Amino acid sequence: MFRKGFIALLLTVVLVLGTAAASQAAPGKKANWKFKFHGARKAVQLTDIQSHWAAQPIQTLFSYGIITGYSDLTFRPNIPVTKYEAIMMIARASGFDGTSEADLAWDGAPEWMAACLDFAVSEGILTEEEAEDLNGWAPAKRYEVAVWAARAMGLEPDGRFSFQDLGEIPSFARPYVGGMFKCGYMIGYPGNFFQPNKPVTRAEMAVVIYRILMEDTIDGEDRDDQGSSDTGGEPAVESLEPADGSGGVDAETVELTVRFNVAVEAVEDLESVREGITVRNLTDGEVVEVDDVSIAGDTLTIELGEPLENGKTYRVTIDGGLIEAEESGANFGGIGSGRWEFSTGGDFEIVGLNPADGADDVDGEDTAVLKAEFSGDIRVIPGKTLLDAVKVYNLSDDEDVDVDMVEIDGDTLVITLEDPLESGDTFEVTIEGGYLEEEDTGRNFEGLEGGEWRFTTAG
Repeated sequence: MFRKGFIALLLTVVLVLGTAAASQAAPGKKANWKFKFHGARKAVQLTDIQSHWAAQPIQTLFSYGIITGYSDLTFRPNIPVTKYEAIMMIARASGFDGTSEADLAWDGAPEWMAACLDFAVSEGILTEEEAEDLNGWAPAKRYEVAVWAARAMGLEPDGRFSFQDLGEIPSFARPYVGGMFKCGYMIGYPGNFFQPNKPVTRAEMAVVIYRILMEDTIDGEDRDDQGSSDTGGEPAVESLEPADGSGGVDAETVELTVRFNVAVEAVEDLESVREGITVRNLTDGEVVEVDDVSIAGDTLTIELGEPLENGKTYRVTIDGGLIEAEESGANFGGIGSGRWEFSTGGDFEIVGLNPADGADDVDGEDTAVLKAEFSGDIRVIPGKTLLDAVKVYNLSDDEDVDVDMVEIDGDTLVITLEDPLESGDTFEVTIEGGYLEEEDTGRNFEGLEGGEWRFTTAG
């Protein structure tokens, strides 16, 4: 089912990673291939990831040369990964070492990428036609990364899923997206969206590869039961509450739960389990107190010392070896860094308008710029044009107002008109849904109707 060349685990790596590797295995799944990290580890530390949510996956993959940084020892985790970079990362994880000469000529591809494209085609990561038409300097999209990574593994396709934006996923890519989603290598967004055309950041790319590579570090055995809920009595996570990757979690939450596929119990005692659970407020860099834990059948309940704070991102980790299956005694490998994260906060919405909605004394002669401030930083959805998202209408004259440009400044949408507003008229502004998304969570802005932003200039 899986390509034997997709990296076999070395005993030395197990000894180096130790229990950390065990705690990073994907919850709820068994691995199906062996891998190794190629070459000796580099001791060089990247300088811009220390407080980043994906610091551990990035540094681990960097230390083995699977991903690389820049000459100034930065990784720049939040910028989009290019298609060339994404293919190179996946190829390195699949065994490409860069020592061979390119056999084929790839128009427009940089010299350093030619041999990698040869490898990607030969391994079935790309078709020859895809490699020729790659447009490699463009950002890699989520569905593209899903296709390439799944092919590299030889992951069994799975088309049994239903996202709200299924129609935006190319038909050929859907089984690959389904396989990656089913295994937990890529997750969706709140509201049951996959956002297939959203650019993947360098950090997100590293995490996808890391999740795949760490899958089999618990016992290093090849298995053929991928995706099966029949785990032979071994404890695996069935669900998390709040769910991994969820946004808009109630800030009054004081209880977190993990539901397993089998009844579980503490290996020693519940106090040991409590001490092995860390809930971290990533936004403020603080650890949240775990007041108590309990286990009832297949459910672990984590009680916090105080409610979650609004507008924060949290990460929960559980050490391996603390919980076991009640019947078989098989140990739970734990939930590692980056496997259970969620954010609190209300809806992604507009929090300020200038001119304000309902204002009746706006200085028209001095107003040629309108601003809408959002609850978080925003960006345009890939493939959309900002100028098409906004309409300014003069209700008094029953005519559209010409918009010169629409720009984004952090959390603010800036609308520049071709001319100042006319005096003594009433205006309304419409912002269409499906054009803007929150930068941190990818949540879509549902839109603002004209009646919700209306104002009048002074006569």
